Amino acid sequence: MYAITDSSYRAINRPDEVGPGETFALEIPPPLLDTLRSIEARRMRSARLRDSDWTQMPDSPLSAAERLAWAGYRTQLRNLPDLPGFPDVEWPQPPVLGEGAAAARAP
Repeated sequence: MYAITDSSYRAINRPDEVGPGETFALEIPPPLLDTLRSIEARRMRSARLRDSDWTQMPDSPLSAAERLAWAGYRTQLRNLPDLPGFPDVEWPQPPVLGEGAAAARAP
């Protein structure tokens, strides 16, 4: 048994535990699960963007070519939600960094 809203759910033991703004359900509706999966994918995407912010800073130890490769990766991450089938899409892989200070910073 669940108490559900448009964007969340919680397990309950009895139907009378449903709170204001919640609806009782025996199962979590598939559209809600899809919404939650999309929210989680966006959270993961944001974390990957945040973890690669350093690659675009003026004092980054990356070469111009490496910075460009990272910029492309970040563009692919930003475009993920627009791809058909999101969140069930292939995620871009970060560029491979060579030896040196930049390699130590890679996520």
